[in-house]
Amino acid sequence: MATTDVLSANKALVQREMTEVWNEDKLDVLDELYAPDVKIGTRRMGDSTPLVTLDDIKAIHREWDEGFPDATVTVNELAAEGDVVFAWWTITGTHTGQFRGYKPTGNEIAVDGFSFWKIKDGRVVEMTDGASMTTLLGQIGVQIPTS
Repeated sequence: MATTDVLSANKALVQREMTEVWNEDKLDVLDELYAPDVKIGTRRMGDSTPLVTLDDIKAIHREWDEGFPDATVTVNELAAEGDVVFAWWTITGTHTGQFRGYKPTGNEIAVDGFSFWKIKDGRVVEMTDGASMTTLLGQIGVQIPTS
């Protein structure tokens, strides 16, 4: 497969995750897209323990689905080079469910984040991401200390 074809396939894999997993809540698609021994580098807000397994990633998705059932992810930029894909995205939604201990406020959110994937043989072997959680907490009415 030519380099351009690999880059296109890798970007299509990532776009599939964003569409089917984030926007259509099809968590089982992760089993197809991710290698069983995927290395995860994501951390939950306020917790220095890294997520480790595919089940951890599914738990994160379920937390977001519970807190923001109407959430939609829009990919702002998607870039690929070699075996790496990088996305800058925005998640929008309404806080109508419990989210990490915060009761529903009905507030709308728009939070930017990024994700990094390393892909080998058509499957994600490494992934990490982050979102502006300070922005999210402010949007749902949590008072953030300024000093």
